Formats: sequence, C-alpha cells, structure tokens
Amino acid sequence: MTDSQTRHGRGLLVVIGLAVLFFALLAMIILRTGGGSPEADPKLETLTVLPVRIRIRTEPNARAPVVATATTGDRLTLLEDGGGWVRVQTADGLAGWAERANLERTAEQERRLKRYETIRKLPPLQGVASVRAQLYSGPGIFYPLTGEIADGTRVVVYTRDHDFYAIEHGDQIAYASVDAIDVSASGSPQLDVQTASVPATTTAETATAPPVADTAAAEPPPIAIPEPVVEPAPVERSTGVYSAVPPGGTQPEELNRVMPRYPSSARRAGVGGAVVVRGIVRRDGTIDNVEIIRDLEYGLGEEARRAVSRWRFRPATYRGEPIDVYYTVTVNFRLQ
Repeated sequence: MTDSQTRHGRGLLVVIGLAVLFFALLAMIILRTGGGSPEADPKLETLTVLPVRIRIRTEPNARAPVVATATTGDRLTLLEDGGGWVRVQTADGLAGWAERANLERTAEQERRLKRYETIRKLPPLQGVASVRAQLYSGPGIFYPLTGEIADGTRVVVYTRDHDFYAIEHGDQIAYASVDAIDVSASGSPQLDVQTASVPATTTAETATAPPVADTAAAEPPPIAIPEPVVEPAPVERSTGVYSAVPPGGTQPEELNRVMPRYPSSARRAGVGGAVVVRGIVRRDGTIDNVEIIRDLEYGLGEEARRAVSRWRFRPATYRGEPIDVYYTVTVNFRLQ
C-alpha cells in the first residue's frame, strides 16, 4: 500500500469517527429537548364533581352532544382549562368538556372542608323541611346543586348565611333556603312579647323585664319540632367559645332583659310568631355576635336581635372559672 493510500484511509477513519460523534451528540440533544424523562412531564390535576350529576360534552357548549356523565364526588382529570369550561377525562378514559363551576380543585375542596369543620363547631339547632328543598354547596342558588331533601325531613341546622341555612347533609354541610326549613330552639329560654306588654310609645332602650326563674313554665314556641336524637358534646372553638356549657358547669343566668319592641307595622299586618336569635355570652356578662337564626317579616327579627344584644348575664362557669359560651333565645311575638 502506497503512502497516499495510507493517508487517505486514515482521513476516512477520522471523518467516520467525527460523523459518529456528531450523530451521538445530536441524539442526546433530541432526547433532552423531546421530553424524554417522565419526571419532566407536567403533573395532571384532578377535579372533583360537586353537583348531583353533570354532563360531559363533546364541545364547550351546553347544547353539544353528551359524551359521559359524572356524579357528586367523582374525580376527573383536567386536560385543558378553557375558563368557563374545562376539558376533562373520566376514570373510564372518556374525554370531553364540563362546566368549570360544577368542579372544584383540590385547594378549593380543602378550603370548603375547613369551613365545614368550623361550622360544625357551632351549637346545632333542630329543624324540619316544610317543603321539598334543593341543597346547594354554598349559600346561594348560583352554587352547584348537591342534593335535595323531602318535605318533613328532620335536619340539623348550624347557622344562617344570608337567606340560607347551613345544615348537616351526610358527612358534609349543605345549604337550604330559610323559607324551606322551620327551625326550633328546643330547650332554649323563651321570651314572650305581646302587643299589650310594651306600649307603642315605649322603646326597646327603656323597657326591661325581670329575669325568668323557670323557663320550663314559659309557653312553647309556635312550631313543634321533635327533640334531637343525639346531642353532640360541647366543643371549644379555637377562639375559646364553647358551643354549650360542659357537664359540671353552670349555665349563664339572665340578670337584666331588654324587652323587644313590637313594631306597629307588624301589629297592623297581624304578623307574629317565633324568632330565634343566638349570641355569645362573655365572661364579663355581656352578649355579643348576636345573629338572627329564624326571622320574621316587618323587622321582628331585628327588634329581637337589638334587644337581646343589650341583655346582661351572670356568666357561665366551668371548673369554677367563667367561660364564653353560645346562648340561644326564642322570642315569641304574640298578637292580643
């Protein structure tokens, strides 16, 4: 072999080596930029269905054909977020579009359940559905539907939020219209306000009544709701407020009552009945955070709330020390 042929062979080997190295580097670049490793893939998010039933459609349109359905608690994989509509995939692998308002993210669910946990620490009241009522995930008709209750269903009521009651529904909290639920504060102190008991010229600021020694002798409220089957144990909230006086403690004692005024407009309209208000009796004997749980027209609920806010108490005690505790009063407005 001549020297020229040897040099040519060596040059060819160098070219081949460089080519191999080039393609090896090119392959590495392609693998790195092409999403090669699974760890680089974005984590798919899961959404939870809120309403009783939703329809998953072929397009983000309420009139589009239905691909699948999902019910409360079902989990869907989020594929694409389109604002008011999101593209999701069911556990069966079916993909389609669903309304975003009917689904909640994990963080949203955690906030909702935390809010429910706080609500459940409030003292429960007993109620009964006076009509068939729809239940919502929040206090308004624009929240997703989560179920319904039949006429006559007994429910546990925790609080009122605008025109909705937060009630126990399975292992969660649902909201029902206040017009659909009759609430009773069974066993709570009763106060009768009659048209003749406070003259029209007397204001709530000047009218007082002595404390009632025996609330059991008071006339029962107009609505009759069965007593609760199970009473939960008192729970102290993070704020230090008890839902009820623990066993062995003493109940708050009314020292001074301010009588609610019976509005003349309510008397003329013939409106009367029971108003339920709830507040916190503090360690110093005052009461605050008074809210209207069961309201009546013509300002009767507000009159009861305003008067009860000015009551004074001998505070509740537990283990010999005064405590903050919720206090519920039923104010019966009676026409003469």
